[in-house]
Amino acid sequence: MSIVPLVKVTLYGPAAEKDAVLDGLQRLGCLHLNDLHRGAAEAADLVSSRSDAREALQYLRDSPVRRRPLRHAEEVDCEAVAREVLEVRDRSRALAEEREQLQKWIVDLEPWGDFELPDWAQEGDLRFWFYIVPHYQVERMAAVDLPWRIVARDHRFVYVVVVAGDQPTDMPVPPVELEPRSLSKLRQRLEQVENDLEEFDYRRIGLTLYTNVLSASLDEADDRAARQKAAQRVLEQDGLFAVQGWAPEARAAALRQFGADYGLALTLEPPGPQDKPPTLLANPPGLRGGEDLVMFYMTPAYSMWDPSKVVLFAFALFFAMIIADAGYGLLLGLILWAMWRRLEGTASSRGLRAVMLLLVVFSIAYGVLAGSYFGVTPPPGSWLASLRLLDTNDQNLMMWLSVGIGAVHLAGANLVTAWRQRHALNALGALGWAAIILGGFIFGVGKSYTQLAALTPIGWGGVVLGGLLVLLFTSERPFSLMPMQLLGRLVDGLKGATQLSKAFGDVLSYLRLFALGLASFKLAEVFNQLAATSFESRGVGVLLGVLVLLAGHTINFVMGIMGGVVHSLRLNLIEFFSWSVPEEGQRFEALVKKADN
Repeated sequence: MSIVPLVKVTLYGPAAEKDAVLDGLQRLGCLHLNDLHRGAAEAADLVSSRSDAREALQYLRDSPVRRRPLRHAEEVDCEAVAREVLEVRDRSRALAEEREQLQKWIVDLEPWGDFELPDWAQEGDLRFWFYIVPHYQVERMAAVDLPWRIVARDHRFVYVVVVAGDQPTDMPVPPVELEPRSLSKLRQRLEQVENDLEEFDYRRIGLTLYTNVLSASLDEADDRAARQKAAQRVLEQDGLFAVQGWAPEARAAALRQFGADYGLALTLEPPGPQDKPPTLLANPPGLRGGEDLVMFYMTPAYSMWDPSKVVLFAFALFFAMIIADAGYGLLLGLILWAMWRRLEGTASSRGLRAVMLLLVVFSIAYGVLAGSYFGVTPPPGSWLASLRLLDTNDQNLMMWLSVGIGAVHLAGANLVTAWRQRHALNALGALGWAAIILGGFIFGVGKSYTQLAALTPIGWGGVVLGGLLVLLFTSERPFSLMPMQLLGRLVDGLKGATQLSKAFGDVLSYLRLFALGLASFKLAEVFNQLAATSFESRGVGVLLGVLVLLAGHTINFVMGIMGGVVHSLRLNLIEFFSWSVPEEGQRFEALVKKADN
């Protein structure tokens, strides 16, 4: 269990010492504060200004070129720096959009030439109307009884100017709107915009000098906001104050010493039946990425269990089955290798790096077992072929493999639930669901493979036994031999049995592992076959074949990653959690000082 045991901490002291005590607790950094003013409104902090500063800091950190930042913040107006950074960002974005629009207008105007219409040609009785006519419709222009002329042509269109008072009705295509400025003016403006963008780039690089200063300022602002919020949670009455919160059990000695240093009364209590402590997870550094996967969806309640390790390894396995190719796993490994140093800055990025490393290992291992290397199967007799244990073309095998993994995953979820409820009869109900799920799978395998027919009665027995356990032990009523009590338990059991369709549907959801893995493998094969056909033509065909290989496998690789992430998370966070983590909790957030002392 990696949910950290907590104790309820209550500190009492004279009101005059409240601020000093809160400052000390913030430096200690181990207490999640409870609000002793239930329902009281909290004062608003300067969220908007901190949000602006964070956006400015992120913009500077994203700069491809940065100066060496200042180490100290003497005489630096951080608010003014943040405003200037955001001004540079907004102006740069606006200019980049204008540059894109100018480039489009220039391309549109180039066939017409460098000209600027006089006022009478835009708003007078006679106007110029511009048309882009496809070659196959040029013959229809002969029927136009208005002054017109072709001013340019290319391999697809002719560019026609018509002089008329009102929009002509007999033209083969509708008119186009042209930018009123001339081509030369647009080019001048484009040059000015590019110069301005370059100037703003230089200003951005210059402002990266204040990256550390802004970061330190933000930390100080966060500390002030947290300190202000903490003060609102303290109960103060009759010259005394009380502050209460949750702390890791291992920090109890430090809190006792803290209370003695400040001359405070201190109580430490274990969580009571009515308490709902926050949840603090503690996993080894290499496995903390699983915490991020779990917290992405929900925080398990303190009374639950930590599913992060199970989710992490199941996520990696499911992802590998969907990628289904050792070559793609190696490519993902190369990407991770290129990003390795960039992902070591924060604890969150290091967790992501650990998750990606696990995905690489599992993807390569499963791809070797499936015998797929960028859609190519190793030739019989080769050492790579000797490592191939799964025939991905055997759809019946792969379907049962996917369903079996789902059955084990969901049965494990119910076994965890049974262990948590081991002191109550409800645990037998959870064991019943595990027996139903595994028994149903074994029964299906026995029916599907004649050589395993002996498993059929075993699976059927598991389903029957599990059904009885669900029927008799789903209810939370006290067990009694009284007829009405037994009838009530049976009714509750019948209600619980309605989850049979959910169990069946959840297990079948794991077929997506087979379907997506097969799709990835077949797409890779198709792209290889198309490229091989192009290579036979030689010359340009070789170039076309290379492009097909690069584009096809890139598309398949990206789709595999997207499908692997989305569907692997879904199977863990929806199907698995619905059987094993029914209650959501509150994340542990300690009052901590972020800025350096």
